[in-house]
Amino acid sequence: MRYTIFLMFYLMVLSSNAQTVKDLRLAIKNMVADKDLKNASVSFYAMDLDSNKIISGISSSRTLVPASIMKVVTTATALEMMGPAKRFSTFLKYSGEIDSNCTLNGNIYIVGGGDPCLGSPRFSRHYGDFINKWATEILNLGIDSINGRVIADASVFTEQMIPSTWIWGDIGNHYGAGPCGLSIYDNQCKLTLKSGKKGDSTLITCVKPYIPNLTFENGVKSMITKKDESYIFGAPYQEHRAIRGGIPLNKVDFEVRGSIPDPAYLAAFELDMELRKIGVRPSNTSTTLRKIKANKGSFVKEKKHIIYTIRSPRLSSIIELTNMYSVNLYAEHLMSQIGLFKYKHGDTGSGTVAVEQFWKSKGMNVEGLHVNDGSGLSRFNAVSSRQMVDLLQLMYSSKNYKIFLNTMPVAGKSGTLRNVGKGSAAVGRVHAKSGTMTRVKSYAGYVTTKNKRHIAFSIIVNNYNCSTVQMKRKMEKVMIKLAEISD
Repeated sequence: MRYTIFLMFYLMVLSSNAQTVKDLRLAIKNMVADKDLKNASVSFYAMDLDSNKIISGISSSRTLVPASIMKVVTTATALEMMGPAKRFSTFLKYSGEIDSNCTLNGNIYIVGGGDPCLGSPRFSRHYGDFINKWATEILNLGIDSINGRVIADASVFTEQMIPSTWIWGDIGNHYGAGPCGLSIYDNQCKLTLKSGKKGDSTLITCVKPYIPNLTFENGVKSMITKKDESYIFGAPYQEHRAIRGGIPLNKVDFEVRGSIPDPAYLAAFELDMELRKIGVRPSNTSTTLRKIKANKGSFVKEKKHIIYTIRSPRLSSIIELTNMYSVNLYAEHLMSQIGLFKYKHGDTGSGTVAVEQFWKSKGMNVEGLHVNDGSGLSRFNAVSSRQMVDLLQLMYSSKNYKIFLNTMPVAGKSGTLRNVGKGSAAVGRVHAKSGTMTRVKSYAGYVTTKNKRHIAFSIIVNNYNCSTVQMKRKMEKVMIKLAEISD
């Protein structure tokens, strides 16, 4: 009798603790009915990857602005097309001849291969002091003077660094740095500002790295805030920029990050300076192939000899950082590389066409899918939760699945999900990419449930009426319910 009572009590507790698909569907229903979402558009879809059964869906075919979960599409395409071991090369070359007086009668060329992370602080151990290495390699050829100049060649990509659908308020800032055939230092510069009391003007005390001819019209004010609320306005190749907004009060060295106007020119300038530092003097100032063509209208091709080659980290490592920390620049580089790989054109337009055609060839329904960039910064992008899950399902059966999964932030542990689901079943079980823009919040990825089911899911919400933090908490509840499934 006592054993029977205990067994009945145990089954009651087990039943009450078991989370079912019904609980998940109720959580989704409650979120959609939330008053903060009365004007919003929502798309949700979840599928059991082992049984191929639909778990739940709400407006799953409605295409919405995805924000940074677009990086899932870009990185998956790059991984499948080019493979995890792919590397991108930057070449140091020279033209002309070295005479008996140790003079190079020609030019030094830095030829970009579209490496997204050349000189990046994220890969400092990989690249080391590459500018000094280049200068040393030139010196080791027996050159002590150059009857020519250092020329940067970024023509592997088109000159239009910024996707045409990005907004003016983004492109001067660090997250709006566009892909260049010869990118350097993540195409970012750091401005140090000094602020005073409330309403005071601020002073720019340092710009690093030093960029020749770059000037700023500083309209930033000291204000009551705890974060950077400044914005930099300026287009690619534009040397005069405006900075507006505000930064916290009474700061001596507050850091603001912006985009580098012409990364290729900065690479040429830095090598020129390093050569002069070690005693090798070019007779003319550094420049770029783009500038030469703009000034003369034509350029005579020269025979070149390779001096040194720098190869990027493996594509898998680049993708990991792209997804883990949502690096827009790397995603845009990958989109241009996809275009180069498929159509021999290194530009956003070629890449986006290649992406859509690739997944269509895999059987995905791409009706309503609109890809306009690689990072999700464009508000012209449109994707449904069903399409995101279809892609995740295709990747689940790919030989690259484990590599792809490991690039995803993990709830409660890493990347942009390190503060998601803490203290819940979602910790360690949800591997997903997040997306955030003004009035846009999204997630897409994989969940391993309590009962070891493997689920692909995506949830996209546009035009909610609450704060981003509040929207995150509402969506977090859904991801926790996914992880808790144990029936």
